[in-house]
Amino acid sequence: MLKKTVVGSLLFLLFTQLNAYDLKSNMIQLEAELAEVQKSFIASDQDGVEASIKRFSQHAQELLGNKENFSAMLPKNKKHKANEAVMSAQIISHNVQIIMDAIENKHNQSGLVRREESQRAYTYIEHACFRCHNIVRDEY
Repeated sequence: MLKKTVVGSLLFLLFTQLNAYDLKSNMIQLEAELAEVQKSFIASDQDGVEASIKRFSQHAQELLGNKENFSAMLPKNKKHKANEAVMSAQIISHNVQIIMDAIENKHNQSGLVRREESQRAYTYIEHACFRCHNIVRDEY
């Protein structure tokens, strides 16, 4: 009986640590991709912005967009906060669309207006990330 309990506990700890590692490694990946978007904006590299924002958006949606999957990566005392990640994914998706519309000039705007709107959308994406971190990750 004790042997089963110890083995079960070890498996649980291993699984919990792997989930925490998976979440952290995914966040590091998203951070790097978001930094690439920023770098492309600063360099006025429209192709770079488009490629990096698509990559970031796909990974953000995969990680944050599914409540059950995201909840499984959270510690037991934070699982109820998975909705915040889903909301952040929705905010990110909306603002990625604004950036893509600006790149494709869907609203027939000047280059200056499109650049400013897409840069503003980028800051909203950053804010969604910070908001999620503040609510889900931090203790206060």
